Amino acid sequence: MLKLPEGMERIWLLRARGMREVEIAEALGISRQAVNKALKDARVKLFEAFFSIAETFSWEVVRVNAEKGFAVFSGEVLGKRVRVYAFYLSGKGIRAFFGDDVPDYILQHAVEVGIIKKPEKERLIRSIES
Repeated sequence: MLKLPEGMERIWLLRARGMREVEIAEALGISRQAVNKALKDARVKLFEAFFSIAETFSWEVVRVNAEKGFAVFSGEVLGKRVRVYAFYLSGKGIRAFFGDDVPDYILQHAVEVGIIKKPEKERLIRSIES
């Protein structure tokens, strides 16, 4: 599965955590243009990966947010129509779950990148669905 190159992933994660491009450039000692290019490339790779998952499993894409690294799908899993949630996790690639059985590591990641403020399953689902 997709894993962003290390440097690109570092830049993407800092941006997902809320840093501005100029702050990332200063922190890493690179140009703002290099940061901008890495972020564009990361978004493209994440969009492609999420849409590839949807195509592979014949799921409908409900929502994709490449900046925060998640996607929501609707489709058949084990003979039932469910929502499927996929997240890009730094160092691990894409991980998915379905229904409301949210793994704790996903909750921690969602807090880390600012999708939610507290690790609450219901709040996470509401947030990524809207």
